[in-house]
Amino acid sequence: MERKTFASFDGNDHEPALPAQCIDLLEKQKASWPGLSVGYAALEQVRVKKLQCNGYSVRLHHNPARMKSAIALVDQKSIDKRPCFLCLENLPEEQQGIIYRRDFIVLCNPYPITPRHYTISHIKHVPQSFNGYIQTFLMIAKDFHGDFNVFYNGPESGASAPDHLHFQAAPAGVLPVEQDIQDNAKRIFVKCADGTSLSKVKEVGRGIIIIEGNNYNAICSTLSDVISAMKNVLSSPCEPRMNLLCSYNRNTWQVSVFPRQKHRPSVYFLPGNERILISPGLVEMGGVVVTPMEKDFNIVDHELIQDIYKEVSVDDETVEKVIEAAYP
Repeated sequence: MERKTFASFDGNDHEPALPAQCIDLLEKQKASWPGLSVGYAALEQVRVKKLQCNGYSVRLHHNPARMKSAIALVDQKSIDKRPCFLCLENLPEEQQGIIYRRDFIVLCNPYPITPRHYTISHIKHVPQSFNGYIQTFLMIAKDFHGDFNVFYNGPESGASAPDHLHFQAAPAGVLPVEQDIQDNAKRIFVKCADGTSLSKVKEVGRGIIIIEGNNYNAICSTLSDVISAMKNVLSSPCEPRMNLLCSYNRNTWQVSVFPRQKHRPSVYFLPGNERILISPGLVEMGGVVVTPMEKDFNIVDHELIQDIYKEVSVDDETVEKVIEAAYP
């Protein structure tokens, strides 16, 4: 632990702010860890193409460095065969992190999708599960202030390490869906519950539930109720498939919930050269669609993106059922 500790953050007043510590960590790690420098050099070479879909836009990224994540085998048999790459003892020799409130460590992601991309993993090897960590999720967002968004990929919704609990953080404002969420023309207020507001978003090709409020306990309760309702509506035996995006600005939390009905789209499993390696996590659901293969970058168009969203996410009717089940 000591060898892997760059700094610590416990939320004390005398400590530097978490975003400042993370920026310092990134710059120092780029200098001391060649693997991270390579990852960020690759990020600078990413090709980007904007696709205009029906009522919204996405950015297609050709990022070959993300191949390992896109093809990650997440079945239990494959997981059992490989060492966990988020456990402290398996981290690269040069990698260090910020011990976050004793139970987590903030690490620089060596395969960044965005500038200043961090993974916040549990110190212990515990499964990727949101149960029991709602408060932690909200606290991380608050500690990152408004500079970063924090997100969570469910174990069957884009997490490449479903065996090790982790969140991620990326700079605010980089995902196209953030503009859609703030667009009053697309926001539909549904109801207030326990001091929080629930809304949904239209014309974005995928179902999104937005929870907002400034009361920490109320947000925790509402988010818990929505996830429980998703589990019932989607008939999930375990944690429902979902991606979560959280920000904290002006003393207010905003949590965007992306209910999922599938992990990967059918094009992911096509044979041979027909296969398209798009494995949606929160970043993809947020409108930055990563394509490690150049041939995919060249052929994927707005119609295919619309089809993928329709296949892996839920429709407006299901969103309404979830909200009604949470607060009848």
